[in-house]
Amino acid sequence: MLFDHIDLLLVDLLWLIEGGNTVETFSVEFKVGSLELEAIVTAFDYHRRFKVEFVTNEDNPIILLRSEAGEWKVEQPGQRTIPEKGFQELGEAIDKHLDKIYSIKNILVLVDFSAAALNAARYAAAITTRFKTSSIILYHSVSVPLATDVPLQNPPPAIDFQTESIRELNKLKKEIELMVADDITVTVRCDERPLAAAVNILAEQLQLGLVVMGTTGKSNLEKIFIGSNAVHIADACRVPLLIVPKEAVFADIQRVLFACDLKKVIETIPTRPIKTLIHALNAKLYILNVAKNTASFNPDTIAELAALHRLWDDEEPEYHYTDHEDLVAGIMEFASEQQIQLLVTVPRAYGFFEGLFHRSLTSKLAYHTNLPLLLFREDK
Repeated sequence: MLFDHIDLLLVDLLWLIEGGNTVETFSVEFKVGSLELEAIVTAFDYHRRFKVEFVTNEDNPIILLRSEAGEWKVEQPGQRTIPEKGFQELGEAIDKHLDKIYSIKNILVLVDFSAAALNAARYAAAITTRFKTSSIILYHSVSVPLATDVPLQNPPPAIDFQTESIRELNKLKKEIELMVADDITVTVRCDERPLAAAVNILAEQLQLGLVVMGTTGKSNLEKIFIGSNAVHIADACRVPLLIVPKEAVFADIQRVLFACDLKKVIETIPTRPIKTLIHALNAKLYILNVAKNTASFNPDTIAELAALHRLWDDEEPEYHYTDHEDLVAGIMEFASEQQIQLLVTVPRAYGFFEGLFHRSLTSKLAYHTNLPLLLFREDK
């Protein structure tokens, strides 16, 4: 337990040092003519600027820039003579590594043994058909009460809760193993860590590509999995978070909606991971801009709109706009009209997320409780 807490502190410290803008270092192999070279790459600015070295702490490293459209530019050629084709090979090698970073190799499913959580686990198993997934991890935190329909008369000690939880996780594991390909491993984990903290520790340790959780509650979207935990996890989780409604049934995802606004488009939208997802699904992309009063664009809005097109035109999406006075209702109405199967968004604050699940909106959204919601962390 002590080491887990130390792990969490280190992860949080690194995050704070970089102010949320992760700096990653990795190695790539590429060719220059007949030579096979290995370089050390450090990524900055949300994978838009790259320092390339052949030995650590070079005085004059290569600096590469990657545009919003995926085009490479040499900002600083470094001290070695590398032809243009060599830089192209280097850029392609970095692209391959980034694709690997954003792939959904390992999926963590949060389980509280409610019907909603079990459905989310089955949904996670089903989506592996679209991703080159290697493993599914079924996780239960004993710190979260079991979601049972009948309250326990004499609750057993925590250690018995853990034993029972592991037994139930293994039952679910057998079911999930029958749903996935033979080369996908299914494992179980159970401990006493707080749920939100555990998610980030496991994300770091297991190189997670996706976290999956279910929605629950006695009336549609009135409540979400383990009360307010989903809001905390959505705010804290550093990998994409898929929230699966209790009524959701997996079908081949062909129509994806990305809901966004026109505020700091280049700086905040994690374009690369969203595109990686779209490519894996081979889905049609719809982009819905939710800015109000779109008829009276100011110069800043026009510039942001141009940036949005630079980011996404290569995906050939359908662009749409809504000025609905109720943000959530406008998104959901559009999703219903277009028969959207997955809603993707980057919540800039609690506003959208809390609004989506707020009690006062349940009557408006009751018709659309089968739409999974995929949250990506904002670049900031």
